[in-house]
Amino acid sequence: MWSKLELLRNIDSIIDFSRATAQLRILIALDKESLTVDEIADRTGLRRKTVLDALRKLELKGVISRKNGRYALTDMGKSIYEALNSLISNEKNTLNLDNIRGLKPVLYDLYTSILSISYMLEVLKILGKKGKHRACIDELASKIGVSKLTLETHLREFTEGKTKLLRRIDDRKEGCTIYELTELGLILYERVYSKRRPLSKLKSWFKSILRVK
Repeated sequence: MWSKLELLRNIDSIIDFSRATAQLRILIALDKESLTVDEIADRTGLRRKTVLDALRKLELKGVISRKNGRYALTDMGKSIYEALNSLISNEKNTLNLDNIRGLKPVLYDLYTSILSISYMLEVLKILGKKGKHRACIDELASKIGVSKLTLETHLREFTEGKTKLLRRIDDRKEGCTIYELTELGLILYERVYSKRRPLSKLKSWFKSILRVK
């Protein structure tokens, strides 16, 4: 049985939450129906051109199929839909078309934040164990099992601003993009992965990252 985070990670490997919210909107809109391009655009509020581009990508991934100008979820698409539904379902909220324009954008942001923190913590662990606390993005992506583009997208918020845990360096000498721990990143590494980590402070920090009040 997968944990919720493992489910998100597996779904994110197919539909990148941080860069493909249009694809996710379409997947939710289709649910158990078959819809035309115009019907999808109307239900999701997306531009027709955006819908066509997202449909093409989803079809290539095997998430949807097309028949007589109508699109429907494949078995893979239905599995992804049900997995997402299981992550948020409770007495008040379910994945449905009524709340796609309201609740869903918040969920996209939440999913992305959770995944970004997940990837950041893995990078933190890898870099913390290295002598100079630095590594090429190729090595990091390979060890974590995601594409370089996906990993860099998720790490972006941790290379700038108040949560600057990582330093991104385009190293011509090594011929790749280097990520290394900042002083704050090293402090967090020691707090997270040492045996004496202050849990109350960690919880407060994670809440600030997720913008939970």
